[in-house]
Amino acid sequence: MRMRKIKLALLVIVVGIMLFSLFRLCTGLYSYYKGQETYEMLGTAVTVEKHSDDENDGKMNSISVDFSALKKENPDVKAWLYSEKTPINYPVVQGEDNSRYLTQMYNLEWNGCGAIFIDYRCEKPFEDFNTIIYGHRMKDNSMFGSFGEYREQKYFDSHDTMLLVTPDRSYRVELFSVVTVPRDSELYRRGFDNESERQTYLDKIDALSEVKSDVRVTASDRLVMMSTCTYEYENARLVIYGKLVEVE
Repeated sequence: MRMRKIKLALLVIVVGIMLFSLFRLCTGLYSYYKGQETYEMLGTAVTVEKHSDDENDGKMNSISVDFSALKKENPDVKAWLYSEKTPINYPVVQGEDNSRYLTQMYNLEWNGCGAIFIDYRCEKPFEDFNTIIYGHRMKDNSMFGSFGEYREQKYFDSHDTMLLVTPDRSYRVELFSVVTVPRDSELYRRGFDNESERQTYLDKIDALSEVKSDVRVTASDRLVMMSTCTYEYENARLVIYGKLVEVE
């Protein structure tokens, strides 16, 4: 009788674990589905036009974004980031901390995919020397999930330009470096006192880069540092750097 009760108790525990695991799996899958659906629907509202540009090998793009509509949904929307022939086609937000948009989409709905967001400590995004942007590396390649591909030189060369649009300006983002660093790396730096400090920073990026680029970057340029998780070691981060070039 006692053994029967023990077996029954073990069976209940095993079934409970299985049901909980199934619940977690279903919740995760729905989170992926809902996040992808939300951002894909939003992406259809953005008009992307390819223009021939001999000086830029035909890679320059223009995007029309209704920021007034986006900001009615969420005033934290600061920009739109687009990369041709990749999943990257997202609004960029900036919150009061670096936690909120880890689990909230641009429209403030809870979702594990979160949002693409600017470090809250960047006081003048895209105007200062270095603007830091974060995004999850999702398994379905959404958000910054495709970033691992940029370690391959051929892929990097084929996708070396993004477009970043703000309510006031449009920028071509010329990618020039891919690095792997710890979460607490000194490269996550925002303030620079002079040109010498900025050049030292650029030299460190160049020394760590896993790809080669013909993009010339100087201490007077403005950078975008796009960061996501990677798994080569504990708390590793994969970072792609781009130079902002203002376009008409």
